[in-house]
Amino acid sequence: MTPDLFALNPAPMLPLDFPQDELEGRIRRIRSPRYVAYEAGEAILGRLAWLYDHPKVVRPPCSLIYSDTNNGKTALAQKFVRDHSPAEDSPDFGKRPVVYAHAPPYADISGLYDAILRSLGAPYRSTARPQAKWDQLLQLLAAVGTRVLILDEVSNFLIGKVDQRSMVLNSLKSLSNELKIPVVAMGTQDAVRVFQTDQQLGNRFEPIGIPRWSVSREYALFVARYAQSLELRQESDFRSKELIGRIHAMSEGLTGETCKLLALAAETSIHSGREVIDMGTLDQVPWVMPSERRRAAR
Repeated sequence: MTPDLFALNPAPMLPLDFPQDELEGRIRRIRSPRYVAYEAGEAILGRLAWLYDHPKVVRPPCSLIYSDTNNGKTALAQKFVRDHSPAEDSPDFGKRPVVYAHAPPYADISGLYDAILRSLGAPYRSTARPQAKWDQLLQLLAAVGTRVLILDEVSNFLIGKVDQRSMVLNSLKSLSNELKIPVVAMGTQDAVRVFQTDQQLGNRFEPIGIPRWSVSREYALFVARYAQSLELRQESDFRSKELIGRIHAMSEGLTGETCKLLALAAETSIHSGREVIDMGTLDQVPWVMPSERRRAAR
């Protein structure tokens, strides 16, 4: 690392000028979803916006967004949904221009339709024939003005029978064609393998990866901005290479893990009355590194 790696110029930590909050309220805000801009995240949001604004064509462009687990995919998708959900006082309230759903736990065509129908809040019979669910799905997505469908956890499609996997993937392609809307699939690196089983799908769903962070000025700036959003009353020294290096090591360079670690550190610092994130705070955080969690689960 070069000596000036952490010569940062983030936005200053602003003093809090509102009255003392109750502890529960502060903790609740810390745990609430938030988004702090960073280069890789902005690239993904830019791609989603491009798909959203794409004119209707016979074969709409689609995307496959992949990364390691807990590296920010779902948070980006949910932010995009929030940003494109009509407000209650909007004449379009009730429309669903962006629909976000989780893939079923294994490749299953009926389970896929159930997952999307649930995300729409639509009544349906789980025992209905897949064709009936398909027809209902097409009608509903058109009725609520869906322009982009995001399906998360598509790596699950590796589990199950090969013929069911083919049916699920072909159904996603057909849904995109029928409604003339982009479909965005999200998953781990295994998701790329899922979609490369069919050349047409591989060409249709353009893969875009989200890399892990390196220990860098950009990472330090992201940490500083995220910590600022947590509203601690003391300024933390994120110009410290040692502190940033430790946060990176504990989170293993994953965006979601970094955010979770900082939120836990903020809670710890509030409970201790110190109101700062430093080496001492990190010593007190109840934390197991992501790789250790995976090993323990085996």
